Amino acid sequence: MIVCVLLPLYGMSQEAKLAEDPYEVNKIDYQQEADQPWINRSPEELRLWAKENLHHKLTAKKVIDAGAHPEWDWFREVGLGLFIHWGLPSANPGSGDAWSIIWSEKKEKANRYMEPAEKMFAVAETWNPNKYNPDKWLEAAKRAGFGYSVLTTRHHDGYALWPSEYGGWDTGEYMDGRDLVKEYVDASRKHKMRVGFYYSGPNWHSDYKKRDFGFPENEGYSVNYKHEKVDKDLNLIPTMRSAGPDEDRESKGQVRELMSNYGSIDVIWWDGRVAMKEEELRPMQPKVFVARGNIATPEGKHQATSENLKVTNESGWWWEQCRKAENTATPNWHYGVESENNHWGTNTLLTELIRCRALGGNLLVNIPPRGNGEMMDWFYEVCEEMEGWMKHSQEAVYGVNLDAPLPTLDQTTNYTTKKDNVFYTLPTIKNMIAIKEIDAPISITLLRTGENLKYTYLEQERTISVKVPEALTTDLPDIVKIVFEKKND
Repeated sequence: MIVCVLLPLYGMSQEAKLAEDPYEVNKIDYQQEADQPWINRSPEELRLWAKENLHHKLTAKKVIDAGAHPEWDWFREVGLGLFIHWGLPSANPGSGDAWSIIWSEKKEKANRYMEPAEKMFAVAETWNPNKYNPDKWLEAAKRAGFGYSVLTTRHHDGYALWPSEYGGWDTGEYMDGRDLVKEYVDASRKHKMRVGFYYSGPNWHSDYKKRDFGFPENEGYSVNYKHEKVDKDLNLIPTMRSAGPDEDRESKGQVRELMSNYGSIDVIWWDGRVAMKEEELRPMQPKVFVARGNIATPEGKHQATSENLKVTNESGWWWEQCRKAENTATPNWHYGVESENNHWGTNTLLTELIRCRALGGNLLVNIPPRGNGEMMDWFYEVCEEMEGWMKHSQEAVYGVNLDAPLPTLDQTTNYTTKKDNVFYTLPTIKNMIAIKEIDAPISITLLRTGENLKYTYLEQERTISVKVPEALTTDLPDIVKIVFEKKND
């Protein structure tokens, strides 16, 4: 019998479902408790099951026909993106994130700091990122194997990182017209990185004195910009809703600038609310990949358990896990002082990349720069170690097969990517590999060195067992390459 957990959507309207308070996300267990629900279901049946039983970010708007869109092949081939949350909250690291200006009963009961909106907005008057250097970030990222990046051109606080002609809340008014987006795009092109723009539909600065800063909405009262409880009869604008036609015109105008002023853009990543329909984007950017919404975008380990990702992949949906590179969960997507020490090491990042690729998707890992524009020191240390690993093992994660069925969770509990007649398998913490329902291999080698490994193959059971000698292991993922006889199609 299958037992499942229906996951909460916080009572949001359909248009607002893309955004979730990170504090709330960390408090919810998104593990779907089902016994391999992908077994004996067609992709169509599984998609229906997923929409009823999984968090909505594990489902996609549509099944993408890869053959009809060769211009998007790059997205699935590279598999590793850098998510760059950077803006006003980065220069105000004690606040936690843009979401810190949102009030909730749970936060209040937990005695969590919630910042009045005007205090965060005031950061714009003094913010001067004099060490902003995306060229240095992306040079290191490219060497480490990142193929694309996504910059928060405007987050929910509404501050645009370029001098926009729409609205008055951008670098044109507060930074002498400095175009931070252009500097990022120029650096991306210099280092042959695909260019991605994050854009928040909601703008909490727009008519903020008329907004309800409570989230999720409370039926009995509203919360004003000072975090005071006020009467619902004041009809304050819900957090994720537009303040009206002027705000909508501003958002569309800004998106047109992003799509028109910076050359070819590879990815647009919506959050909170979609600001422009896809058919409106196409005349400006015919090849842009609209990620959020069209594909599944689970956030973090709570939503993106391996079993959940297996369902998403078996459903035929493309997916990209957006994940904060932190060991202990915080609400921060932007820089916070804890980001300096609470972070992934190289082994963790590479292992998570291998897991995502083994389950048919991408990893978009968030590493936030400091408010002054510097990237944290540990980022460069990790990138240098990743560069060395990629020199011998990148074939295990790039250009691999991503369409179901994939071996992980069906034939093996080891994270295993597949490329034609080759498996690339990550041993367990005890250096073990076990794969069932498989033909006899031609060879089994340690990918890093090419050294042959001893193995056992039981023909009747059709199982492979490998024990990697401890003397051959390192502190980074030691991939085992298993080659099978190539079958004629």
